[in-house]
Amino acid sequence: MHALRKSRRTFLSQLTGAAAAGAAGLLQASSALAQTLSTSLANGLSRITGNIIRRGDDSYPSWWAGMTWYIFKPKRYPDVIVRAKSSEDAAETIRYAHQNEDRVAVRSTGHNPARAVLRDGGILLDLSQLRDVEIDAENRTAWIQPGIRANELYQRTAEHGLVFPAAHTGMVGLGGYLLGGGIGWNMPEYGIACRSVLGAEVILADGNLTTVSEQNHPELLWAIRGAGPGFFGAVVRYKIQLQEAHTAVEASTYVIPIDRLDEALEEFDRIGEAADPRLEILIKIGRFHPTENPYPERDIVCVVQFFAFANSPEEATRLLTPVAASRVGELSIHRRERVPVTYRELYIPPETDQTSPARTTVENMWTEEPGEALRKLAKKLVEQPPRSPRSFLLCGWSFNSTFEDSTSCVRTGGRHYMSWYMIAEQEADIEPNYIWMDEAVALMRPYSKGHYINEIDPVRYPKHVAECFAPDDWERLRALRVQYDPDRVFHDYIGPDAYAFE
Repeated sequence: MHALRKSRRTFLSQLTGAAAAGAAGLLQASSALAQTLSTSLANGLSRITGNIIRRGDDSYPSWWAGMTWYIFKPKRYPDVIVRAKSSEDAAETIRYAHQNEDRVAVRSTGHNPARAVLRDGGILLDLSQLRDVEIDAENRTAWIQPGIRANELYQRTAEHGLVFPAAHTGMVGLGGYLLGGGIGWNMPEYGIACRSVLGAEVILADGNLTTVSEQNHPELLWAIRGAGPGFFGAVVRYKIQLQEAHTAVEASTYVIPIDRLDEALEEFDRIGEAADPRLEILIKIGRFHPTENPYPERDIVCVVQFFAFANSPEEATRLLTPVAASRVGELSIHRRERVPVTYRELYIPPETDQTSPARTTVENMWTEEPGEALRKLAKKLVEQPPRSPRSFLLCGWSFNSTFEDSTSCVRTGGRHYMSWYMIAEQEADIEPNYIWMDEAVALMRPYSKGHYINEIDPVRYPKHVAECFAPDDWERLRALRVQYDPDRVFHDYIGPDAYAFE
């Protein structure tokens, strides 16, 4: 417990040491390999204007460590990292891989908790510097590149009074977020974000750039809408549908003691049934009160937030009527009601996201029984606390109304979304976290209606990958991969071994 009290400087020093220790093996690449790569890359990637970092280069450990924002990294090392400065750089890289029978893993900003961008061997193609945004305000559309982050996109769209249902955390890049579906702000109103993708520019396995739309390669557009990190191409631009920004957003927050959770869940159910799609309900269970105390000295509580996306105070009042009519306020030990919120404030990372780099494993499910599922998982959190007191549960209550849709491969199998996050304070916490997660996954299995590809652990639970899709859609995705990437230039979904999905 005392480790949690250490100063920020000491903590950051420990994290740097952990990253360096994890990178030690990558410097063991033989001089012969380094020389081979140097010659081959010099000949094959001479037109690349971005950065090329080879395993064996002095700078490789720091580049490798920066490819995923998580502290605890898998011991998987690509031979080469290419940070593209342009779509042409990306195309050259993929063309080189195709011609040399190499493999490519594509990175947008490295937010995926499976750390799937880190593979053994091959090329890691980093698209994080592709960040252009072109807005057509009249038609409420935009072309965006994968490296742009949620808060940055909002800053650009806000100039036109427009928004996009981007990630709840402003630092998340749009590339991987959209490719995996995209659970974000306004989802009850606008649906999962990938269904707002109107088209894309994709570099296929032969290195050629293809424009994808409902009229041109509609099967690729279908796959882009939700395939996630197993997609068989590199998306370098997305065309997205924007929405008019709400002008009177309000938030009400309630902190409820864990021993009153059963009563609270009954209230959430009633509120959810009566809620307008513009009322977003977010629930977190963990050590969140009182906030002025260090985590080990906090109580496990249920924090529920209601966000009313309105265009006037009167409309916000109407949207919040089911909350006002409930017992949620009566059950609370702390509350803040009817607080005006700007979109800019929505993208400020909450405390749970500030600890996200220390996550070691994440899992989720869509469900039709959020009350019973949260009750059981919260009981486990209380009676069998994880090693880190920063671990927590999350639920988007009544978040979803469209389970499947023929224009996208993403499947949102239930009305409610649940996820749970294991945090580590040190490397010794990782294996106990996995044991806790194994038990939690088994406990939640009866309530699961499928998973969300962007927040699963496919190395530990490879069956969850296919369960992110309807069975027929999974088979269609596999067939499209064979059709568009017959030589397996792009890495498949990551699993317990390199060939888990091949």
